[in-house]
Amino acid sequence: MTGSRTITRRSLLGIAASASAASLAGCNLGAGGGKSAGGGGATLNVWGGVPNESGPDDMCKAFMAENPGTTVTYTRYVNDDQGNLKLDTSLSGGVPIDLYFSYGPVPMFKRSAAGLALDLTDKIKAESDFAALTADADPLSNYVLDGKLYGLPAARAPHQVYINKTMLDAAGITLGKTWTVDEFTEVARKLTKPGVFGTLTAPPLARPTLGPNYLYADGGKRSNFGNKVFAEELELALRLQKAKVAMDRQTIIAEKLQTFSQNPFIAGRVAMLITSGQIIRSINDTKGYPHKFATYCMPVPVPAGTKGWNTGQIGDQISISPKSKSPDQAWELAKFWARNAGKYMTRGGRLPLLAGDSTPDQILERLLGPQRETLYDVASWKSTLFETDLKLPVDTIFTAGTEISTIHTKLTDETLLGDRSVASWVTEATRQSDAAIAKAGK
Repeated sequence: MTGSRTITRRSLLGIAASASAASLAGCNLGAGGGKSAGGGGATLNVWGGVPNESGPDDMCKAFMAENPGTTVTYTRYVNDDQGNLKLDTSLSGGVPIDLYFSYGPVPMFKRSAAGLALDLTDKIKAESDFAALTADADPLSNYVLDGKLYGLPAARAPHQVYINKTMLDAAGITLGKTWTVDEFTEVARKLTKPGVFGTLTAPPLARPTLGPNYLYADGGKRSNFGNKVFAEELELALRLQKAKVAMDRQTIIAEKLQTFSQNPFIAGRVAMLITSGQIIRSINDTKGYPHKFATYCMPVPVPAGTKGWNTGQIGDQISISPKSKSPDQAWELAKFWARNAGKYMTRGGRLPLLAGDSTPDQILERLLGPQRETLYDVASWKSTLFETDLKLPVDTIFTAGTEISTIHTKLTDETLLGDRSVASWVTEATRQSDAAIAKAGK
């Protein structure tokens, strides 16, 4: 694939210094990685960001049942800056870790570039059911660094539109299987009423229009913020915010709704929410998030005349530590995890990348839980997740990715708060991002 060489180690090695900077004191994981266990097996230590009770414990028990004598311990780390630093320092230090998860390509590539992950290219290619995940697959369904694979993805993490069905029915709105941005906007307007925003945020335009590597131009040599679709996306957000169809940015920032977007949706303050499937955990937690409406599911709206890329990504990248004393057993566990994610990981809101022997109905049953007929419009979820053309972009360029993300967020907040014009956003996003790309390339 062209582009698979555009990710280079040089711009990703910065993690090496930070990975050795923090102390490892106080880490106590119990059994050491790779030490012999009963029956001549091994003890495999796994680190991941999903709570133990949301699937990992059951996955580990199932693997141990099929591999007598092997012990698997799972340690949860919180997938935030502090949690990722803890994982990085543990990988580079003396903490026994055999297999670990990265959530997103950037942290996985940083760990790979720092020598914290084994090359899985040949192992993945040797498995016939992983054919779509190889380094030369077309289209790509896995992340490639210098032509090599350092992770085995176990989930797909698409974004969808979640809708309060009670509000939808009260407005007399009937939806098809897919919709355009204009249709979404019209529905949002109809759902807006005193005390209720039609949507938390405006629908995206740039990623759905431009697809993979949408932030970059000239093969990653400069940023792409001069493309008119970025300005159009901001202008749409400003219009919907001004009309009070979308929630104002000030409230979103003050209540930290970028992170806790489920709160206003489940509370009935917004009728529609564009986000990933992690919201399922909150919807199913009827004690922590009591509500009486069913959640309807729709695909992310498509800008007219475009291919309509989803704004989510391939997720849950499994990597093996080079320090593992049992790399072969760790690979067996990685394969088992990817193939059985549909059976054990769905109730945590994670959609498996490989269905394995699970049918769509079985995956939905596990994904939505025992209260699915009450809490969800199941037919709309089945249609959206399994019956529509879901196109997840797989980026191949990440130069200065963290810096560009920070620049984008800061300037967008300033624009939606009314402190910066759209034209100024374009100028500054381009200038600052191009500078970051140039610096990363030195």
